[in-house]
Formats: sequence, structure tokens, C-alpha cells
Amino acid sequence: MRYEYVRVKLDKNNYAKNASSESHRDVIDKMATERKRYAGWFPVTQGPTGKVVEFDLIFEVAQ
Repeated sequence: MRYEYVRVKLDKNNYAKNASSESHRDVIDKMATERKRYAGWFPVTQGPTGKVVEFDLIFEVAQ
């Protein structure tokens, strides 16, 4: 089994309280069209308040 990782970094606008981002959905949809299955995520960087501002999306690559 092989995995591929895609780094997603939230922009400055997503530092605001209760802000949301949809860039991860775009990545997941794109990878699905390439027959790569979403397997999970891993936080990479947290801001000073503990909010995740950068993370890796993990995809299983069909062989």
C-alpha cells in the first residue's frame, strides 16, 4: 500500500474565531477523480491559540 500527502495551509483570513476553509474539500474532490482514497489528516502547524493552521491530507494510492 502506498500513500500520498498533500499539505494544506490556511490563509490569514482563517485565523479569525469560527472561521472555516473549504480548500481541503477541493483537494479531496480532486484526488478522488485521480482514484486516490482519502485516508485521514495530520496536523502540522498550530497557531498560538492551538488552532491548526497547517495540515497534511493523507490519501491511499491504488496500485
